[in-house]
Amino acid sequence: MDKVLNFLGMCKRAGSLVTGEDGALGAVRSGEAKLVMLAADAAENTSKKADFYSETCGAVLVRLPYSKDELGDMLGKRVCAVIAVTDKNFAKSFMEKLSAEHSGYEAALGELTESLKSRKERRKNLQK
Repeated sequence: MDKVLNFLGMCKRAGSLVTGEDGALGAVRSGEAKLVMLAADAAENTSKKADFYSETCGAVLVRLPYSKDELGDMLGKRVCAVIAVTDKNFAKSFMEKLSAEHSGYEAALGELTESLKSRKERRKNLQK
């Protein structure tokens, strides 16, 4: 099995993964989600919602090279089109693994790293 999919299972066991359109996009709207992922065959309407919420709420959005069935199998569900990672360290580690295994994800990794860095800087400024 793919190392990237195995890592998603670890995120789930740690309680840092929210699955399903309602749950994942709810995590984005509440500001919990650091990374939002779409299945390769996610519906156009689902993709538009995820794009809108990710852009307005500051989460990084990536389209995975896996189908809804593959994600569902890994997560113990029938199908899964949207996933959100709520822990910043898991999100960064996942993107590092994904970009190492599959080409084309380096820009998203950079965007996530920059996004996490700016949150850290904002926190420092608030503490002053």
